[in-house]
Amino acid sequence: MKVTTYLVEGVTAFLVKVLLRPKVYYLEPPRRRRRLDSPSVLIINHTGHLDGPVVSTVFRKDHIHNLAAKDRFEQRGFGFFLRNTRCIPIDRQNADTTWVHQAIRTLRQDKESVAIFPEGRHGEHRKQLPFHPGAAMLAAVSQAPLVMVYIDGPIKILGPRARMIVSPQFHLDPPTEGMNAEYLMAQTQMLQEKMKGLMEELVKRL
Repeated sequence: MKVTTYLVEGVTAFLVKVLLRPKVYYLEPPRRRRRLDSPSVLIINHTGHLDGPVVSTVFRKDHIHNLAAKDRFEQRGFGFFLRNTRCIPIDRQNADTTWVHQAIRTLRQDKESVAIFPEGRHGEHRKQLPFHPGAAMLAAVSQAPLVMVYIDGPIKILGPRARMIVSPQFHLDPPTEGMNAEYLMAQTQMLQEKMKGLMEELVKRL
């Protein structure tokens, strides 16, 4: 990994801790240290551009690779940040599966985790957008465990403290008739219901 990456990630983690002060709640079993049990696919609701940096800081020792829109990598400033914080580009305009292969290589060979935002764009506060099937497809193909994260956003610099809740690891239900469209649709719906449950649990704890 490039020296630039370590520097950018270090500065980002410092700013997140100072300016956003993330507060993390866990479903059972309770955790005393913020580490994942093994390389996982993180399923995260999307509240804004700060979601990825905050989750990456919370699980910094796990080296999270966030999926981000490919066109964002071409922007000045923000593109530099994405290229130097382990992000994986995903082409939202074309049926390109390059991101799937890169994510699987990250999970299996690099033994690091991948974060995906299945809503695809920023949702409203405590209101979910429909999930795209990419998260379920990645989990099914890689056979990696999943961890769900609900962020009570949008996160704002110098705003209220960033708060989130994290689920235990779990796996998708195994397909009985192959990984077809019906299977991916059913698993995607299951993930959306789990995210809704996480949101309701976090609201009770606030």
